[in-house]
Amino acid sequence: MMKVTNLPLIVLLFFCLCSNVFQNDVQAQGIELTGNHQPIEQRSSICLFEEDHLSFKGILNINFDVHIRDDNTSGYLIRLKDKDQQPTYNLYFDKEGQQAVFRFNEEGKSGLIRLTVDIDQLHLQRWVPIRLIYDLRKGVITLAVGELATESTRAPQLKNYSPVVVFGKSDYLIDVPSFSIRELAITDDRQAFVFPMRESTGTVLHDEAGHPRGKVSNVIWLLNRAYHWNRSSALYSAQKSGSEYDLKRHVAYYFNSDSLYIHHLRGGSTESIRFTNPCPILIKLGNSFIDSTENRLYVYETFYEHPYSGPTVASLSLDDFTWRVESDRYLGLELNHHAAHYLADQRALFVFGGFGNMLYNNDMRRYDLDQSSWTASQNFSKDEILPRYFTSMGYSEATNKMYLFGGMGNESGQHIVGRKYFYDLYEVDPSAGRTTRLWQLDWKEHHFVPARGLVIPDDKWLYMLGYPEHVSHSLIQLRRFSLRDGSYEQLGDSIPIYSDKISTRAKLYHDKNLQKLIAIVQESDDDIRSKLSVYELDFPAISPSALHAFPSSAIQAWWRWFGVAIMVSIVAAALWIFRRKQKRQHQVTDEAMLPLRLQRTDTDDRLPKPAGWKHPDQNSIFLFGDFTVIDRRGNDISHLFSTRLRQVFCLILLHSNAAGISSTLLSYMIWPDKPKDKVKTSRGVTINSLRKALSTVEGIEIVYEHGHYRVVIDHPCYCDYAVLQTHIAKNKDLTARNISHLIRRGKFLLGSDDPLFDEAKGQLEEELISRLQQTILTLEEQHNWHLLFTAADLLMVLDPIHEMGLKKGLLALQNLHLTSQANHFYDRFKDQYQQLLGETYPITLSELMKI
Repeated sequence: MMKVTNLPLIVLLFFCLCSNVFQNDVQAQGIELTGNHQPIEQRSSICLFEEDHLSFKGILNINFDVHIRDDNTSGYLIRLKDKDQQPTYNLYFDKEGQQAVFRFNEEGKSGLIRLTVDIDQLHLQRWVPIRLIYDLRKGVITLAVGELATESTRAPQLKNYSPVVVFGKSDYLIDVPSFSIRELAITDDRQAFVFPMRESTGTVLHDEAGHPRGKVSNVIWLLNRAYHWNRSSALYSAQKSGSEYDLKRHVAYYFNSDSLYIHHLRGGSTESIRFTNPCPILIKLGNSFIDSTENRLYVYETFYEHPYSGPTVASLSLDDFTWRVESDRYLGLELNHHAAHYLADQRALFVFGGFGNMLYNNDMRRYDLDQSSWTASQNFSKDEILPRYFTSMGYSEATNKMYLFGGMGNESGQHIVGRKYFYDLYEVDPSAGRTTRLWQLDWKEHHFVPARGLVIPDDKWLYMLGYPEHVSHSLIQLRRFSLRDGSYEQLGDSIPIYSDKISTRAKLYHDKNLQKLIAIVQESDDDIRSKLSVYELDFPAISPSALHAFPSSAIQAWWRWFGVAIMVSIVAAALWIFRRKQKRQHQVTDEAMLPLRLQRTDTDDRLPKPAGWKHPDQNSIFLFGDFTVIDRRGNDISHLFSTRLRQVFCLILLHSNAAGISSTLLSYMIWPDKPKDKVKTSRGVTINSLRKALSTVEGIEIVYEHGHYRVVIDHPCYCDYAVLQTHIAKNKDLTARNISHLIRRGKFLLGSDDPLFDEAKGQLEEELISRLQQTILTLEEQHNWHLLFTAADLLMVLDPIHEMGLKKGLLALQNLHLTSQANHFYDRFKDQYQQLLGETYPITLSELMKI
């Protein structure tokens, strides 16, 4: 019988299992279908119930949300093809002038329903509900497009109806608009099929119970859009510039003194406008905000390094693109990297903090649009907020409060004293003139500063972008913090940023209508010319663990409960057996179970292969560590791959999970400055040389299809990157011996400083680190000290000075009673810390052991 001391754990586990099994609060995602702008074979299709032979009776309801892209494509949204030769129906979408037209037809015979909706009304919301109702008993079909239009028509009265339901391309019906669907539910009087569409890969569509109900082809799973940032535009300016996002018009603005670029998130087009008269103020940093009431873009500067007597605030009409001088009041304060937020109801811009003249600032100032003047805000208490810069500000409509987060600075405000990072949150009540600190975190991870713009969609959560400003080439990461206690999680993948110059900036926006987070990243390498990148991420964003969490293995509610009971019983028995076994083995040494990397001597720099696994010594390609290619005879042929061949091979391989890399994109990335005719020749010669170099390796081929290149790998070829990608896609544990050996071989594309691969390298490393962190937390909860050390050790292979790896590795060794190994593990970390950061690690081993 199990001891009573284990009961709390069992009870906790029971509720955790129940919450996981019955959790159904993850927002449904969806599927994007590609339309007529793609070749016929690449157009999308979703086919349901083709093999189920389902029969519907009574009233058949087909409900789904649709988003139709504004790219002038038209075609079939849905088709109902009955298996018993009953009438076949389809729904066709088209545009006539400023009208969207939905036509419901009996295929091959006649049009039954024609609904017209104003295009602007259709685009007011991202998702529009479509309801298709077939009352089989009465013989009536009803089509409804949201609340915008509804119409019914007569149809055959049927005892039952067994349609195959197809979205997009179907048989010879090849005209497909560019559209997305979500929240699909198909029901009748007896049964209901709900499709959450939370898959992230694959060709199978599951219902909410995890049953496969259909197949998809050439689709994009929208769950990926909530994890992977999509760069929708990249613009360039040779002058000092600024940038903003217009939440009302869903466009990004990129401006300099004589021009404005407008990037439309809807449709993806970009237009440029040259001003009749240039911007009246001298643009230095291009600080800006938008007043949507008057549709004006305001540009302001707080400081100039030389005597300046011109305007300091100007506004641009976003209707006719003419400038207007607003103010010549000179604040005269260098407030680099200050926080700012515009409150439309007060018609005032609030500015806090900043750095200049070797001083950090903690004043709250405001610029009043109606008075065209700067004033120091005397109503706000500043005692709690220490002087700082690189802080960020946002506003919540749910609480009617502004919020300030983090930054860098110190208590004295003097730069020469040194700076520290802040991870605190302040609530600012602009009405009561009161500032309250909500929480302050004891941050143990890598330091970061928040980008501009806090997104606070409700009274619970705060979203922000953060990046290490002290690293020139780094990554921006999205995090979600609790307003109540500061607990947080990392969401989505990362965005690359070059942050070497003071004019580099990033800002986060929440477009409620598009249901997206928008990130504007403006980078400069000389504080004059700049590049603007616009990124979008579906909201709400998801964590790495949620990306591959569906479909659930549960099928019926009663079976779930039964499964929970079985799992709890097994865990209870396992705990009892484990305790007894642990007592019997308490005296047995554990060192033999440790990773061989820890057991080696200090003088042996080789990494022995973990027992039980050995990588193939023929037909192998390694991208981790030194780039290595071994042919069918076991010969190392890496020397056959020049720098150019490695570039091309790696680019094609990195894009091979999808359709491949287009010849156009490959040419642009490798030969950006060559004329088209010469690029084609160079590309052909390089591809032929690459195929020749790979000809002695069995199981690998460079394939060219539909204008795209892909690497196809089959047995017996071994490619470490392909193996790892498969492992990650299946959400498997990275501590598996073949994967841990792969990671220990060295960093991905080690020795390659080519900027072509910076983003891929950074994203892969972030993915591995994030997964290992989650694994470490799980193994710690399970008290699996051997695997915990393995995971911590792997984490430090990827990041030699990762403090979580150090602390959790020491925790594992402490519980395994391996004191000497703990000393060695700590010394190795301390040496790396000194070497990489040029300073001594401040926490002693004894202090860490007490944590």
